[in-house]
Amino acid sequence: MGYTMLMINKALKKLPLIDRLLLGLIIILLPLGFFIKNRAKIKQETQASTLVFTQWWQDELKNDTLTSIINEFEQSNPGITVKLEQLSYQEMEDQLLKGVPGTIRHSDILALDPRWLYELIRQDLLQPLNTYIENTENMENMAFIPGLPSSYKLPGSAEVWTLPVVSFMAPLFYNAEVLQAAGFDRPPKNRADFLRYARTITNSSAGRFGMALALSPAYPDGLYVDVYSWIWAAGGAMLQGGHPNFTSPAILGTLEFLNTLYKEGLLSPESFLKTREQKLEEFAQGKIGMMLASVQDIDTLQHMMGDTGFGITTIPGVDTTSKPVFGLTSWYTGISRHSAHQDQAWAFIAFLMERSSLITLTSHAVPGNWNRVRNLNGDLYAKAYDMYEGGDAMQEFTGIPRVHSLETIVRNELYGMFTQDQDATTTAQAIQKQWEETLP
Repeated sequence: MGYTMLMINKALKKLPLIDRLLLGLIIILLPLGFFIKNRAKIKQETQASTLVFTQWWQDELKNDTLTSIINEFEQSNPGITVKLEQLSYQEMEDQLLKGVPGTIRHSDILALDPRWLYELIRQDLLQPLNTYIENTENMENMAFIPGLPSSYKLPGSAEVWTLPVVSFMAPLFYNAEVLQAAGFDRPPKNRADFLRYARTITNSSAGRFGMALALSPAYPDGLYVDVYSWIWAAGGAMLQGGHPNFTSPAILGTLEFLNTLYKEGLLSPESFLKTREQKLEEFAQGKIGMMLASVQDIDTLQHMMGDTGFGITTIPGVDTTSKPVFGLTSWYTGISRHSAHQDQAWAFIAFLMERSSLITLTSHAVPGNWNRVRNLNGDLYAKAYDMYEGGDAMQEFTGIPRVHSLETIVRNELYGMFTQDQDATTTAQAIQKQWEETLP
């Protein structure tokens, strides 16, 4: 060491005075720069981070589920705080897809409907998750939901943008007392059965009808549950290779079936104004005998009607030999591209996925998630899961552009079919034409 310093001193003495002064200044400043750099790094590592998680789920969960998960996460991750931002589904959709001013652009973690994904990716609002997934040890052990993509990619793209937390199927609900009073000791097994039941149950003077549709624009899943589910149960699909397929025989038959229900007065009035809550109320009061609804509604109806006041079954297809098909609605989550704390946001999402069995339980979901435990919510939930396992699942509009516009077209044309002299074929052709003009 002493010899090395001696040689350095000799070399320095040979340099001009100005060079020796500059070199000395550099030698003095280097340790200071190193200190400042490391001080900044330490400050960055220890500085508290606040994540904003914007969602509509909280009101649909029990027992402060999200607050409990957040508290557990914060205890396991000192220095990270999660702020829960509650918006309605409609407020989230408006801010994300329609550019309505709001707080959502300052979020780190977003609750998402998979029907929004194409537009969110097109607007560059989501951060890809590939790197995070690849570096998370237990991700490969998550089987997720059978029949549902474990993550979402655009066709032809390798980017993963979002993960599903929980999903819900929509079976047929029947009011046991109404059916028994009409002389039926079992639910309908096919469409012919269903029409016969609806005709027998309906007594408009008594304010009782075979079924209700809730197609108010204020109910975001109205078309998905009350119309599309009948198409899927008939073996139909509205898109084929990403292109409109609305004039297929299965869809034409479904439109004729729904038109018959309306024209014969078998549907409770004001289908296009009715909300989910109004439909449930009519069902619980015995004003309608049957309806399609989410498994989430089992818990609500149990509180209103008791455990034996109603039952659930598969959606009647054209015949009894077809495999049951159920549409799925889902809650997904992703990281905002604008987040300044994306690593911490992923840490919370991974933690949320690990706790998604709790969300499944408290949201009353079937099939729920990758860690679904059966029989926790009672016999009807176990029956729903058995029906799901014996059938197929559909989530047809994930990754499709302009889904909201497509739904508006269907709602408007259905209104024309029901209230004007427009047959099912004309309705299907009108929807097909407008969908072709709307989709790229």
